[in-house]
Amino acid sequence: MKTRLLWIGCLSYGSIAFTLVILGAVLPELLSHYAQSYSNGGVLVFSQFMGFLIGVLGMPYAVKRMGRRKVVVIGLAMISCELFIYFLPPWPLLFLLVSMAGLGAGLVESCVGTIILTAIKEKQAIAMSKMEVAYGLGALFMPLLSGFLISNNVWTLAFLVLGLSSFLLMLVWSRLSFGSLDDLLIRQTNTSGNGKQQAPISFRKHGLLFISLAAAYFFFYGGSEVSIVHFIPSIFAEKWEISNSLATITVTIYWIGMIIGRLLTGPVSEKLTYHRYLRLINIGGLISLCILAISKTVFAGFVLCFFLGLFMAGMFAIALIITNQFYPGKTEQTTSMLLAANGLGGSILPIAVGWSLDEFPVQTAFWLFTTLMLIMLGIVLVLKILENLKSRKLEKMDTEESKSIQI
Repeated sequence: MKTRLLWIGCLSYGSIAFTLVILGAVLPELLSHYAQSYSNGGVLVFSQFMGFLIGVLGMPYAVKRMGRRKVVVIGLAMISCELFIYFLPPWPLLFLLVSMAGLGAGLVESCVGTIILTAIKEKQAIAMSKMEVAYGLGALFMPLLSGFLISNNVWTLAFLVLGLSSFLLMLVWSRLSFGSLDDLLIRQTNTSGNGKQQAPISFRKHGLLFISLAAAYFFFYGGSEVSIVHFIPSIFAEKWEISNSLATITVTIYWIGMIIGRLLTGPVSEKLTYHRYLRLINIGGLISLCILAISKTVFAGFVLCFFLGLFMAGMFAIALIITNQFYPGKTEQTTSMLLAANGLGGSILPIAVGWSLDEFPVQTAFWLFTTLMLIMLGIVLVLKILENLKSRKLEKMDTEESKSIQI
């Protein structure tokens, strides 16, 4: 039953990727049809992001009220409403449909991630890496599909495909049985109410610092990933004076590295331990960016783009697992906060990168990415120190408890 749950989770993550990239893929055609400016298009994209953020932050409350299965079903129902864009409704109605889809995507992504982390306790990295591969394939496939449909002047079919596939997924989630795991989907489990789990005040301080640093890590990761995908072609075109069509290959190369890296994340991280693996891929990403900044040839740049995607591939999933393991029994709240931080970074940091490209030489953007990766590496090192402190405190508490029992 866990395998069945993982498969439907992967399909759901692929649907989320479709939802979040479809607007950007067909935005020029959409704006041309409605005779709107790119500024209005930016507002449309922002409305989707705001819906996503509300969905992510509201997921724990929704789960507490309705249960996990119903939250996923409602989220997919909201996404399926995008099929109405196929009929090209009035421009103001697009904001409602896009916001609903963003809200649904936020609910589904955070809730499905929580379900997998709660249901699968062993080899979580392998499970999450499969989900991330599905997300990457969805993000890679939708622009290709949209490009094909645009070339045939039937680009609105992209919304029909998304809406119908989300509707079918909604039916599967509402009717499919997962055996003993069904109870997990109906009601929220609460494993943090035992007296032994109550931490001393000093431990709570370490816990607050841990979640704050983890949120900062996701903020910088989300900002770096979105900025790289959106700006790396422009950076390549200006730095090496290549054509825009050739520069766009960088995004494809980056995503190929991402998908391969996510395939490797599960088995490799299980062998190395999660913290060690997270340190290594952050170091690898930092080295790739440093070499990319001083690279002299475009061919080397393409190769380094692949390695950058390869190293960044496992950062999201492994950091999510590490943080959830630090807070047992609080998977909904932890996942919600981290995904919200990831989304905020993806919306705010690209503004800073775009500003740097306008005001400074293109080389500055590479060093900005490098600085962000260096900060992320520092956060990873501090997280390991905090986890060691937690382990020592728990060992001390267990020792004192055993001594009191002997007395």
